[in-house]
Amino acid sequence: MAGFAVRPELPPRAGRVGRRGFLRAATALSATAALAACSRHSGDSGGSEGTAGPGFPVDVRGAQGTATVPHRPERVVSVGQYRDTDAAVALGVTPLLTPDLSTFLPGGLSPWLKARAGNRLPGLFSGAELPFERIAAARPDLILGTDRPGLARDYATLSALAPTISPAAGYNKDTWQVTTRRIGAALGHGADAERLVTEVQNRIAEAKRANPGFAGRTFTIGPVVADGTVTTISSAQDASALFLAQLGLVLSPKVTSLPQTSIPGRSQISPERLDLLDADVLVLTYATQGSRERLEAEPLFQRIPAVQRGAYVPLDMATAIALAFPTALSVPYGLQECVPKIAAALAR
Repeated sequence: MAGFAVRPELPPRAGRVGRRGFLRAATALSATAALAACSRHSGDSGGSEGTAGPGFPVDVRGAQGTATVPHRPERVVSVGQYRDTDAAVALGVTPLLTPDLSTFLPGGLSPWLKARAGNRLPGLFSGAELPFERIAAARPDLILGTDRPGLARDYATLSALAPTISPAAGYNKDTWQVTTRRIGAALGHGADAERLVTEVQNRIAEAKRANPGFAGRTFTIGPVVADGTVTTISSAQDASALFLAQLGLVLSPKVTSLPQTSIPGRSQISPERLDLLDADVLVLTYATQGSRERLEAEPLFQRIPAVQRGAYVPLDMATAIALAFPTALSVPYGLQECVPKIAAALAR
């Protein structure tokens, strides 16, 4: 498969690191060295070092470089937001650390990840800056970063700690299938990743077959931010639009020609033109309960034909994230939460 390859032997990694990155890496490496010394004194062998195992070493090529994974990873850290951790957990590997998503999700983790991980939940870290010393202290033998915005800035530092997987095409450009397969290869679960992709794709196909009435029906979907600003997805290539399109729905042509905001694929809807949101089904998500209450109280919103006939579907934040950041775990959750509501809306 493109993007990764088993290597017959493992050459040493090499690379150039800037002064700032070198200092950060040196600090992290010092912590790692100290912890490794403690492990040796305590009798901890540190895992599977020295034994590659079947299928290893493996190269996973990415936008930031090639990560060479020498042996089956036992201590994994995720610095990506949603998709890295989801892919690992879906394949039975819970990262030791992952970003805290409390800004968007209660408890900092998605409900679909909690359901799959059970009582083996990852530790959380917050903040825009990566906690390099904490990552080093975890003694990772693999770092997942395919879903990390700005990974290029920190890639050299992370790679000095452990093989680091970057996205194949770039941040937010890889499909969930690509991410699942690449992380599966790095974890030594390539066959499991293929089965998982097939299983999830079959669930999508089943949902489409079970709802033939979706075919050709139009939709609009978009977020309403905390200050009440209404935006709509205006590109058929947006992840949320693709999620609904694979069920047979079609993004409304009323929005596809609108000028986009600074966020690609998004267009702002003025209070006077809320009628542009009308479609066979109107789907909105809200940053706050207050923003929802204000919009739903607007007379112009209440006059939208889809709203008047009950074809308006408000989604909670977790479901919105499941659609916007699809993974092998979030897609089944999104299908479960969305499909019945859209089917009911279209029946009205």
